[in-house]
Amino acid sequence: MKNIFKVIATLLIAIVAVNAQAQDAKAKAILDELSNKTRKYPTVTSEFTFTLEDKAAEVDQEQKGSIKMKGKKYYIVLGDNHIYSDGDTRWTFSEEMNEVYIDFTETGDEVLNPGDIYTIWESGFKQYYKAEENLNGRTTHVIKLVPVDAEDKEYHTILVYIDKANMEVSQIEIKGKQGVDYTYAVVSFSTTADYGDDTFVFDMSDHPGVDEIDNR
Repeated sequence: MKNIFKVIATLLIAIVAVNAQAQDAKAKAILDELSNKTRKYPTVTSEFTFTLEDKAAEVDQEQKGSIKMKGKKYYIVLGDNHIYSDGDTRWTFSEEMNEVYIDFTETGDEVLNPGDIYTIWESGFKQYYKAEENLNGRTTHVIKLVPVDAEDKEYHTILVYIDKANMEVSQIEIKGKQGVDYTYAVVSFSTTADYGDDTFVFDMSDHPGVDEIDNR
Protein backbone atom coordinates (compact mmCIF):
# COMPACT_ATOMS: atom_id res chain seq x y z
CA MET A 1 0.00 0.00 0.00
CA LYS A 2 2.84 2.38 0.75
CA ASN A 3 4.03 2.07 -2.86
CA ILE A 4 0.62 3.31 -3.99
CA PHE A 5 0.99 6.41 -1.86
CA LYS A 6 4.53 7.04 -3.09
CA VAL A 7 2.97 7.33 -6.55
CA ILE A 8 0.16 9.52 -5.25
CA ALA A 9 2.59 11.75 -3.36
CA THR A 10 4.82 12.03 -6.43
CA LEU A 11 1.86 13.06 -8.55
CA LEU A 12 0.39 15.51 -6.10
CA ILE A 13 3.80 16.88 -5.28
CA ALA A 14 4.28 17.26 -8.95
CA ILE A 15 1.01 19.17 -9.09
CA VAL A 16 1.47 22.06 -6.75
CA ALA A 17 5.16 22.99 -6.15
CA VAL A 18 7.43 24.81 -8.81
CA ASN A 19 9.92 27.75 -7.96
CA ALA A 20 12.08 27.66 -10.99
CA GLN A 21 15.49 28.54 -12.05
CA ALA A 22 13.65 29.94 -14.98
CA GLN A 23 14.71 29.34 -18.55
CA ASP A 24 11.62 30.99 -20.03
CA ALA A 25 10.41 34.45 -18.98
CA LYS A 26 6.83 33.85 -20.17
CA ALA A 27 6.55 30.61 -18.21
CA LYS A 28 7.98 32.26 -15.09
CA ALA A 29 5.59 35.21 -15.32
CA ILE A 30 2.54 32.92 -15.60
CA LEU A 31 3.66 30.63 -12.78
CA ASP A 32 4.50 33.58 -10.52
CA GLU A 33 1.00 34.97 -11.09
CA LEU A 34 -0.52 31.56 -10.33
CA SER A 35 1.52 31.15 -7.13
CA ASN A 36 0.66 34.63 -5.88
CA LYS A 37 -3.04 33.99 -6.47
CA THR A 38 -2.99 30.53 -4.86
CA ARG A 39 -1.20 31.66 -1.70
CA LYS A 40 -4.08 34.01 -0.89
CA TYR A 41 -6.60 31.17 -0.61
CA PRO A 42 -7.45 30.33 3.03
CA THR A 43 -8.48 26.82 1.95
CA VAL A 44 -8.64 24.75 -1.23
CA THR A 45 -11.15 22.02 -2.07
CA SER A 46 -10.73 20.02 -5.25
CA GLU A 47 -12.10 16.89 -6.87
CA PHE A 48 -9.89 15.23 -9.47
CA THR A 49 -9.23 12.15 -11.54
CA PHE A 50 -5.94 10.32 -11.20
CA THR A 51 -4.82 8.27 -14.19
CA LEU A 52 -1.93 5.82 -14.45
CA GLU A 53 -0.90 4.74 -17.95
CA ASP A 54 1.72 2.09 -18.72
CA LYS A 55 1.65 1.43 -22.45
CA ALA A 56 4.21 -1.37 -22.33
CA ALA A 57 2.14 -3.30 -19.79
CA GLU A 58 -1.13 -2.21 -21.43
CA VAL A 59 -2.33 -0.72 -18.17
CA ASP A 60 -4.66 2.26 -18.08
CA GLN A 61 -6.23 2.89 -14.66
CA GLU A 62 -8.31 5.83 -13.50
CA GLN A 63 -9.50 6.71 -10.02
CA LYS A 64 -11.53 9.59 -8.65
CA GLY A 65 -10.17 11.54 -5.72
CA SER A 66 -10.47 14.67 -3.66
CA ILE A 67 -8.19 16.94 -1.66
CA LYS A 68 -8.84 19.49 1.07
CA MET A 69 -6.07 21.89 2.05
CA LYS A 70 -5.52 24.58 4.64
CA GLY A 71 -2.01 26.00 4.63
CA LYS A 72 0.34 23.02 4.96
CA LYS A 73 -2.44 20.75 6.20
CA TYR A 74 -4.20 18.39 3.80
CA TYR A 75 -6.65 15.49 3.54
CA ILE A 76 -6.57 13.36 0.38
CA VAL A 77 -9.04 10.64 -0.61
CA LEU A 78 -8.26 8.30 -3.50
CA GLY A 79 -10.56 5.31 -3.77
CA ASP A 80 -10.51 3.49 -0.41
CA ASN A 81 -7.29 5.20 0.65
CA HIS A 82 -7.03 8.32 2.80
CA ILE A 83 -4.05 10.54 3.64
CA TYR A 84 -4.22 13.04 6.51
CA SER A 85 -1.54 15.55 7.48
CA ASP A 86 -1.64 18.23 10.17
CA GLY A 87 1.64 19.66 8.86
CA ASP A 88 3.81 17.57 11.19
CA THR A 89 2.36 14.05 11.15
CA ARG A 90 1.00 12.08 8.19
CA TRP A 91 -1.55 9.25 8.53
CA THR A 92 -2.00 6.92 5.54
CA PHE A 93 -5.16 4.85 6.02
CA SER A 94 -6.47 1.94 3.94
CA GLU A 95 -10.16 1.12 4.41
CA GLU A 96 -9.72 -2.26 2.73
CA MET A 97 -6.88 -3.34 5.02
CA ASN A 98 -8.10 -1.36 8.04
CA GLU A 99 -4.55 -0.24 8.72
CA VAL A 100 -2.90 3.13 9.13
CA TYR A 101 0.74 4.09 8.61
CA ILE A 102 1.95 7.01 10.72
CA ASP A 103 4.98 9.04 9.60
CA PHE A 104 6.43 12.46 10.03
CA THR A 105 5.12 14.55 7.13
CA GLU A 106 8.54 15.41 5.70
CA THR A 107 10.10 11.95 5.51
CA GLY A 108 11.04 9.26 3.03
CA ASP A 109 10.47 9.77 -0.69
CA GLU A 110 8.14 12.68 -0.05
CA VAL A 111 10.59 15.50 -0.63
CA LEU A 112 7.79 17.99 -1.15
CA ASN A 113 4.57 18.37 0.74
CA PRO A 114 1.35 17.50 -1.16
CA GLY A 115 -0.03 20.56 0.58
CA ASP A 116 2.14 22.48 -1.87
CA ILE A 117 0.30 20.88 -4.78
CA TYR A 118 -0.71 24.16 -6.39
CA THR A 119 2.74 25.74 -6.18
CA ILE A 120 4.98 22.84 -7.32
CA TRP A 121 6.83 24.99 -9.84
CA GLU A 122 8.58 27.01 -7.16
CA SER A 123 11.75 25.00 -6.60
CA GLY A 124 14.00 22.60 -8.45
CA PHE A 125 12.68 22.95 -11.99
CA LYS A 126 13.56 24.61 -15.26
CA GLN A 127 10.47 26.15 -16.80
CA TYR A 128 9.52 26.45 -20.46
CA TYR A 129 6.43 27.82 -22.16
CA LYS A 130 5.35 24.98 -24.46
CA ALA A 131 2.11 26.03 -26.12
CA GLU A 132 -1.42 27.36 -25.86
CA GLU A 133 -3.86 24.46 -26.15
CA ASN A 134 -7.57 23.72 -25.93
CA LEU A 135 -8.38 21.38 -23.03
CA ASN A 136 -12.00 20.32 -22.58
CA GLY A 137 -13.19 23.44 -24.35
CA ARG A 138 -10.99 25.80 -22.32
CA THR A 139 -7.88 27.64 -23.52
CA THR A 140 -4.87 26.68 -21.42
CA HIS A 141 -1.24 27.65 -21.09
CA VAL A 142 0.93 24.53 -21.24
CA ILE A 143 4.17 24.86 -19.29
CA LYS A 144 6.91 22.26 -19.34
CA LEU A 145 8.88 21.62 -16.15
CA VAL A 146 12.18 19.78 -16.25
CA PRO A 147 13.78 18.78 -12.92
CA VAL A 148 17.19 20.30 -12.26
CA ASP A 149 18.39 17.12 -10.50
CA ALA A 150 16.97 14.79 -13.13
CA GLU A 151 19.00 11.76 -12.05
CA ASP A 152 17.28 11.74 -8.67
CA LYS A 153 13.77 11.66 -10.14
CA GLU A 154 11.66 8.84 -11.56
CA TYR A 155 10.18 11.24 -14.11
CA HIS A 156 11.77 13.45 -16.78
CA THR A 157 9.04 16.01 -17.48
CA ILE A 158 5.98 17.57 -15.88
CA LEU A 159 3.38 19.36 -18.01
CA VAL A 160 1.20 21.90 -16.21
CA TYR A 161 -2.01 23.04 -17.91
CA ILE A 162 -3.25 26.39 -16.60
CA ASP A 163 -6.69 27.75 -17.49
CA LYS A 164 -5.98 31.04 -19.22
CA ALA A 165 -9.25 32.73 -18.24
CA ASN A 166 -9.30 32.06 -14.50
CA MET A 167 -5.59 31.33 -13.90
CA GLU A 168 -6.09 27.95 -12.22
CA VAL A 169 -4.43 24.57 -12.68
CA SER A 170 -6.55 22.36 -14.94
CA GLN A 171 -4.30 19.35 -15.34
CA ILE A 172 -0.84 18.05 -14.55
CA GLU A 173 0.93 15.24 -16.39
CA ILE A 174 4.03 13.46 -15.11
CA LYS A 175 6.11 11.68 -17.75
CA GLY A 176 7.97 8.75 -16.20
CA LYS A 177 11.39 7.55 -17.29
CA GLN A 178 10.18 3.95 -17.47
CA GLY A 179 7.26 4.79 -19.76
CA VAL A 180 4.71 5.07 -16.96
CA ASP A 181 2.76 8.34 -17.05
CA TYR A 182 0.49 9.88 -14.41
CA THR A 183 -2.21 12.50 -14.94
CA TYR A 184 -4.03 14.63 -12.37
CA ALA A 185 -7.07 16.33 -13.93
CA VAL A 186 -9.05 18.86 -11.92
CA VAL A 187 -12.80 18.24 -11.97
CA SER A 188 -13.80 20.96 -9.51
CA PHE A 189 -11.97 23.64 -7.53
CA SER A 190 -13.19 26.00 -4.81
CA THR A 191 -11.71 28.17 -2.07
CA THR A 192 -14.73 29.03 0.10
CA ALA A 193 -14.90 26.14 2.59
CA ASP A 194 -14.00 26.60 6.26
CA TYR A 195 -12.23 23.55 7.73
CA GLY A 196 -11.45 22.87 11.36
CA ASP A 197 -7.99 21.51 12.13
CA ASP A 198 -9.49 18.12 13.06
CA THR A 199 -10.27 17.62 9.36
CA PHE A 200 -6.57 16.89 8.83
CA VAL A 201 -6.04 14.45 11.71
CA PHE A 202 -6.80 10.71 11.64
CA ASP A 203 -9.11 9.80 14.54
CA MET A 204 -8.39 6.26 15.80
CA SER A 205 -11.70 6.14 17.65
CA ASP A 206 -13.59 6.28 14.34
CA HIS A 207 -11.89 3.08 13.16
CA PRO A 208 -12.29 0.24 15.72
CA GLY A 209 -9.65 -2.46 15.42
CA VAL A 210 -7.45 -0.48 13.03
CA ASP A 211 -3.90 -1.87 12.71
CA GLU A 212 -1.48 0.94 13.58
CA ILE A 213 2.03 1.01 12.03
CA ASP A 214 3.97 3.89 13.60
CA ASN A 215 7.16 4.73 11.65
CA ARG A 216 8.06 7.90 13.53
